[in-house]
Amino acid sequence: MMLVKILEFGSNWWARFGRDPSDRYRYTKHAAYFNSTGVRCGSKMRRYWIVPGLIRFNGVGDFNPQFPNRGVGEVFECTDLVFACGGNRVLFRRKARQSCRPDYFLLVISRGRFGALSFEAPGWKSESLIPIAVSHIGERQEAMLLMKAGDWVRSTLGIWRLRVAPNLLHGASLELLEDAALKGMDHAIRQRQLGHQRGT
Repeated sequence: MMLVKILEFGSNWWARFGRDPSDRYRYTKHAAYFNSTGVRCGSKMRRYWIVPGLIRFNGVGDFNPQFPNRGVGEVFECTDLVFACGGNRVLFRRKARQSCRPDYFLLVISRGRFGALSFEAPGWKSESLIPIAVSHIGERQEAMLLMKAGDWVRSTLGIWRLRVAPNLLHGASLELLEDAALKGMDHAIRQRQLGHQRGT
């Protein structure tokens, strides 16, 4: 089990309802709601996953599918990430107490806001960052990530690091590193890579 604070949802939502037409809870308690990455193609949202994955909310939980953004800023008790049915999956079970310190933050990054990312290139992310899902076609990108304080991603604009502080909206935010901090981080990354090479 892990505690995850939601900072943002992916662009792609869909639902699965109970199969029994006579079930009075078919569209409520026995429904499931899914969120993942996606890119808009014309009037439709397409997945175009290069990393398949999703998060799930059950109808019996604390999540209100009519107002999903009310979940932003909330901490949820979640299952650990597993690979099942062809992709990564995390079940958000129920809200935790606001006083609970999250193990991870759920973030979604896109090319339009954070610059282009090279997901195939080594060193595009910090080691402890966990991608749940990534959609990519042409110049359109969206990635759903589990991040800890200090985790980072590298884009064409620079390195974005997750800063956690009580004065920030929802307690955390991705911030673009300044030149001095960037040089220090690049040096630390190179040293770590050299250490891995010497160890092999």
